[in-house]
Amino acid sequence: MDVKKRLIKLAEDPRLNLKRVTVGTIIFFVGAGMLLWAEGATHLDPLRQELVALLSLITMGIGASLGLLGYLGLSAFRIYRFLSSDVKKRKPSETKTDDNDDN
Repeated sequence: MDVKKRLIKLAEDPRLNLKRVTVGTIIFFVGAGMLLWAEGATHLDPLRQELVALLSLITMGIGASLGLLGYLGLSAFRIYRFLSSDVKKRKPSETKTDDNDDN
């Protein structure tokens, strides 16, 4: 699939993209909380502390990826306009219409 088509498909539903950003942020901070808890959990064996820390890093990665996907979906239309070959850069002098061209 072409990049422009993917960006258009991503930008179709802004509510879904905002939901992805929100859920991704929540998942990320749950993982960060787990990581902070694992650091201070002295009642656990060191191996279990490391496993909880690994699980929390994986959770943070999933949350960050989901949030990034939603954020790109929210800004995909702007990225598409930037990459689009249909949008031509015009000089400001070309966009103005001058009625006194007959002189």
